[in-house]
Amino acid sequence: MSLFSGACVAVLVAAAAPSSALAADPVVSVALPAGPVQKSLVALATQADVKILFETELVAGLNAPALQGRFTAREAAERLVSGSRISVQQVRPGVLVLRPLRVGLGADDGGQETTSSALTIADGGQNEATLVEEVVVGSHIRGVKDSASPVVLMSRDEIDRAGYASVADALTDLPQAFGGTYSEDSSSTGADTIGANAGRGTGVNLRGLGANATLVLVDGRRMAGAGSRGDFADVSAIPMIALERVEILLDGASALYGSDAVGGVVNVRLRKDLDGGEFRASGGVATEGGYSRYQFGQALGKRWSTGHVMAAYEYYHHSELTALDRPYVGYADLRPLGGTDRRRNTYSQPGNILRLNAAGSYVPAYAILAGQDGVGLKPSDFVAGSMNFENQRASFWVLPKQSRHSLIAAISQDLGDAVTLSADARIGRRDYTSVSSAPLTNLTVTKANPYYVSPTGLASERIAYSFMNEAGGLVIDGHTESLALSLGADVRLPDGWAGNVYGAYAQELSFAPQSNLLNTTFLNEAAALAADSPLTSFSAARDGYFNPFRGTGSNPKAVLDFILSGRDVTKQRGETNSVNLALDGPLLDLPGGPLRLALGGQARREGLRTGGWTWTSGYAPTARASRIYHRTVTSAYAELNAPFVSAVNARPGLQRLELSLAGRFEHYDDAGSTANPKVGVIWGPTKDLNVKLSWGTSFRGPSLPELAAPYNISPTLIPYNGGNVPVLFYSGGNPDLKPETARSWATTLDFTPHQVPGLKLSGTLYETRFKNRIASPALDNIVNALTSTELTPFVSFVNPAANAADLARVTALVNDPHGVQTTFYDISTYRAIIEARPVNTGSLMVRGLDFQGSYATTLLGDPLSFDGSLSWLMHYKRRVTPTSTVVELAGMAGYPADLRVRASANWTHGVLGVTAGLNYLGDTHAVETGRQIKPWTTADLQVRLSPKTGVLGRAGINWSLSVQNVFDADPPFYDNPLAIGYDPTNADPIGRTVSLQLTKAW
Repeated sequence: MSLFSGACVAVLVAAAAPSSALAADPVVSVALPAGPVQKSLVALATQADVKILFETELVAGLNAPALQGRFTAREAAERLVSGSRISVQQVRPGVLVLRPLRVGLGADDGGQETTSSALTIADGGQNEATLVEEVVVGSHIRGVKDSASPVVLMSRDEIDRAGYASVADALTDLPQAFGGTYSEDSSSTGADTIGANAGRGTGVNLRGLGANATLVLVDGRRMAGAGSRGDFADVSAIPMIALERVEILLDGASALYGSDAVGGVVNVRLRKDLDGGEFRASGGVATEGGYSRYQFGQALGKRWSTGHVMAAYEYYHHSELTALDRPYVGYADLRPLGGTDRRRNTYSQPGNILRLNAAGSYVPAYAILAGQDGVGLKPSDFVAGSMNFENQRASFWVLPKQSRHSLIAAISQDLGDAVTLSADARIGRRDYTSVSSAPLTNLTVTKANPYYVSPTGLASERIAYSFMNEAGGLVIDGHTESLALSLGADVRLPDGWAGNVYGAYAQELSFAPQSNLLNTTFLNEAAALAADSPLTSFSAARDGYFNPFRGTGSNPKAVLDFILSGRDVTKQRGETNSVNLALDGPLLDLPGGPLRLALGGQARREGLRTGGWTWTSGYAPTARASRIYHRTVTSAYAELNAPFVSAVNARPGLQRLELSLAGRFEHYDDAGSTANPKVGVIWGPTKDLNVKLSWGTSFRGPSLPELAAPYNISPTLIPYNGGNVPVLFYSGGNPDLKPETARSWATTLDFTPHQVPGLKLSGTLYETRFKNRIASPALDNIVNALTSTELTPFVSFVNPAANAADLARVTALVNDPHGVQTTFYDISTYRAIIEARPVNTGSLMVRGLDFQGSYATTLLGDPLSFDGSLSWLMHYKRRVTPTSTVVELAGMAGYPADLRVRASANWTHGVLGVTAGLNYLGDTHAVETGRQIKPWTTADLQVRLSPKTGVLGRAGINWSLSVQNVFDADPPFYDNPLAIGYDPTNADPIGRTVSLQLTKAW
């Protein structure tokens, strides 16, 4: 039984008992005229006999539509505030709470999230009271209204209205996010140059600082690491049906959250207020063809006066998108689009005979003739200087085929008045199939091969040959499994203090078997370079010889099955265990309110286990040495909030003045210690304007493989002197790595003019300076490793054919027990040794401006809202090594675009709702040539229907029809050296997608 299936049974059994007791919220008759939201909410509370809690300022100036019919209280309240960026949550039976959607980010590791701000209680009477301990987020300290750092929040309704099918899609489309190498198409497009995301997961890369420099939490808990380095969180595992909202902190925050919080923090909040059930199903298709998706899910929840329970399951599937489904992706000859012919001119079928040029590089010297079967060729059939080309992109799937199962369960229970126990579990499995590059061989053929011929009468010839036409690409049928468990307690202490303690466990398993690989030992036997072996059932004389001189057709199936029977399996398990303690409460009274303190600590154990086997040579699989890495991380933090001026002692020109201080010390038993402070100031000169300043330092600890992975020595061919030369490169870990460090500041202006009710504007100027970055510069840019002056410190040129010392050095590396296929090339032909192990090197400076705005009004008496978000990247300056030149990369292809904009409008008219969105990507430029890449504008549209009667209608049913990229705008053309016609780090090739979704709540 797999991890997923076994855990599913346990969670479903645990959830079965309370689910049978679920009771639907009562449906009541509601008759409300159009008018101010506050007045409508009070009337609704009377008619539905419920309490509705909200801040008066939250609904000030807002108008509600007329509402008549039968609804649950929550349904009615949601319709009254629809389009106003206000969420409605049921905290217990008969009690609804209204909250603003733009809030701060909650604390990592179980930070407390309650406030003592006054709330209006609509309870059918005319009196107003206050409620303490209401939930907000933004600090480890309860009672903090908001933080000095910029924050973006997306509710589940907003994600639905934008037409996104998953949490991952919504997060990667943020204007402040960058696709980079942590998207499911990064391996197939070549954007992931180091194979960090071979499992096709989806990470969040805020500010372009790296997905490993963006901390992702689920309800304040860390996720286990994904990818070959275990250094990013795969957000594709989070189910939409269990989502409450997503909070994105756009600032360095290691003083609060610890390692990885350099670019920012993403905190995914799961539903806790479900009292009933919800079913959802959706399907979508790309109108250009080649891609489709569907999903369905079920959530059940029950609340009672002292606790709640919730369980949710979701299944998601999308088909593959092959490169040939999109002309600008599947054809390497980009000349018809205005680009370059980037077809491969070395490996092909028919193949090319290679010779060394004067500089010692292998170059095509003779093309094997097309249109002939490889039998009876004569030297005179070859033309010197000719070469064959191949469309190497034809075998790729741009997007893998993926299926995902997700299961979540959570429960909480009060034990008396002082203690609340809670537990939750998340389980997921993701299966994927991808197809990549065709198997290739650089084969030395001799006269022993019955099809052998040499254009110049040599005894052997080196042939570059591709199996694309005969076998397609390499295939990975892999899966990942995730598990997260936590158990905790909230304790209410005397004098307004509170404590939280919890333990958490998270695990990420990956299994990636690769097939259709070349077994070089079997190839040598089939090509008559080695005698038939008694260890195999293959006989070249009986089953056929491999013929590399074919110009059409295919080698016999028995031959191909034999030589392409290579397999490779990688296994990985990442784990995180932690114990966490947090305390907070008031110390003393200041003029503007209580001075509050939070203290906490964490002990965390991280582990990574790798293994597998490979069979790309020899007569039996070779086991990969199982590697087990562990480390312990301990930390302690303190946070202070001092409200010097607030509404109780405000004066002209000084309505608010608040100071926050935080600091965290973290110790790694393998990489040393780090201490990080953070300072925040909020100044409100008027009731309409708040000025927020924040400054702090952050860090990212090196991942376990970056520190401890054993070194390997591998060969590859890379361009040099007009051809390709064999090189040897080191890979593995570096135990001397230190944490990456960063300094960040942000200045934010929040403006809510009372003269224009419903208008909210916010602008943030920010900067992050990231240094001691951990990287493998030569491996990241392996194609230019021998020609780039920036990479000179990592390259050692050798000439073993002419220098005895070089020959001895290369021979030692070839015979090193850590070598992998180092005998693939002749020792005398190696031209360089490349150091590709990670080092602390280089730096990055990012500076930019974010702007967000929203406006809520009415149209025909019904709510109409506008939202906009803009991210302008002023600088993205990178230095590869401490001595290299600083290069400006903002707005360059393969790097974050310098301008991204998203705007939307939402109108709700009775049972009908419409959302229109506009997305804009500014023009970028090719790094290689400076050539402009045009801007990209796409439009989205969604129509929603919530009929109460008729064939499509029933209480709680909602239909939505979404069209993304309405005008089917292709990504702007980029003559990409990766042999595709667009920039995959800033655009996607799916095109217009039409989807239909049904939800039913009760």
